[in-house]
Amino acid sequence: MNRFDYHMHCSYSFDSEAKIGDQLLAARRMGLTEICFTDHVDFDELKKPYPRPLPDLDARRKEIESLAKDFPDITVKHGAEISLSDASAAERAEAYLEGRNLDFVIGSVHAVNGVETYYEDYMAGRTKQTAYYDYLDAICKGIKPCKMMNVLGHYDFVAKFTDYADRRMTLDVSKELFYEIFKLLIERGKGIEVNTSAWKDDPCWGLDVLKLYRELGGEFITTGSDAHIPKKVGRRLDEACALAKEAGIPYIASFDKMKPIFHRL
Repeated sequence: MNRFDYHMHCSYSFDSEAKIGDQLLAARRMGLTEICFTDHVDFDELKKPYPRPLPDLDARRKEIESLAKDFPDITVKHGAEISLSDASAAERAEAYLEGRNLDFVIGSVHAVNGVETYYEDYMAGRTKQTAYYDYLDAICKGIKPCKMMNVLGHYDFVAKFTDYADRRMTLDVSKELFYEIFKLLIERGKGIEVNTSAWKDDPCWGLDVLKLYRELGGEFITTGSDAHIPKKVGRRLDEACALAKEAGIPYIASFDKMKPIFHRL
């Protein structure tokens, strides 16, 4: 079985202190065959700004290459995760990544109207329905100007920080918005990520969402743990693959120089 973790962070991300070597050791323990470091390239304009230094991707590449001899069993790809709060954020991120010789780019939404969804401010005055709907609407708007991304990251990111009894992001939040998001991705040859981080210790979710993606013509996923620390690397990826397979999606993709390589699920 191909076991890919295509959403990992390390100390080159502003929100991680994990050493690359420790992340690689964790990947080995989990039996991963290929991973991709996708450190944050974030130009979101936030109502509560805080320091978000950009990753030194050249230094990261050199460090990864220096460790290659110690990890011949793991293929390591070079990637980034760009935030898509608006057209300006997407354009600035794409300009920053130009000429970086990356293998893979995730496009993600972390903030809605300048408020990051893990702040209590975001949930204030919102029901689950409105909080999740507004997040999907932000995705729909955010991906339109972004040309560089290969996949949409964590469509259910907003669920990660809520304390609702039922935290699942489901199709009935807005089938119409999911339809718009998936049609745009598919028309552009982009995929979606099955990100396991929001599940925490709950039963996995997303079968209904993945089925719609497949019905509209979606053919591939990537899988990612969104690990910022070693103990999260590779977490629940087998469940992610099983979920996509049950939805009828035929392929999981790895990437090389921004081009997908398809592997049968």
